[in-house]
Amino acid sequence: MWDAPGAHKDCGLYFASGVTRPMITLYSRFASLGRRDRRLVLEAASLMVLVCIGLRLFRLRTVQRLLDRYVESYPTQTHHPPEPNAIDRVHWAVTTVAGRVPKATCLVQALTADALLRRRNVACELRMGIRIRGNSAANIEAHAWVECNGVVIIGGMDSLSTFEPLTAPRTP
Repeated sequence: MWDAPGAHKDCGLYFASGVTRPMITLYSRFASLGRRDRRLVLEAASLMVLVCIGLRLFRLRTVQRLLDRYVESYPTQTHHPPEPNAIDRVHWAVTTVAGRVPKATCLVQALTADALLRRRNVACELRMGIRIRGNSAANIEAHAWVECNGVVIIGGMDSLSTFEPLTAPRTP
C-alpha cells in the first residue's frame, strides 16, 4: 500500500524538503518544553483557534459568554493566590502561539489571554478601544488588549494611549 507510486503524497505524509526541517525544529522545541509549558501552549493554541472560529460564526458577546463558561468550568480555589509567574507564562504562550495561528488578530489574542489568565485566578481586564485618524469613517482603527493591575499584558503598542476605550471594567 505505501509503496504505490504517489501513495504517500496523497495521504498527507509527504512533505516538501523545505517544510520538513521547520516542522522538525518546531516539534523539537515543543518536546524540549517542560510538561506544564507544553500543556499551556496546547491550551493557548486550541483556545486561540476556537476563538478565531467562534468570532467568524458568532457575535463577540456570544464568544465572551462561551469563554466565561470555559473559565468557570475550571475548579479554582478563589482563596488561593495565582502562581507568581502566571502572567509571564500566559504572555509567553499567547505570543508564541499567535505567531503560528493565521488570523490571530489583537482581539483573538486578547480574548485568549483574558480567558487563560482568569482561569488561573489572575485579575485582569479585557480592553477594546478605537481611534479616528482624519475625518473619514474609513480611518477608524480598533484595538484590543489585556491589562493586569493597569499594566498591559497583551496588545501593547506605543500609541495605545491614543485609543479611546470602549469597554468598562469588569464587575466582580
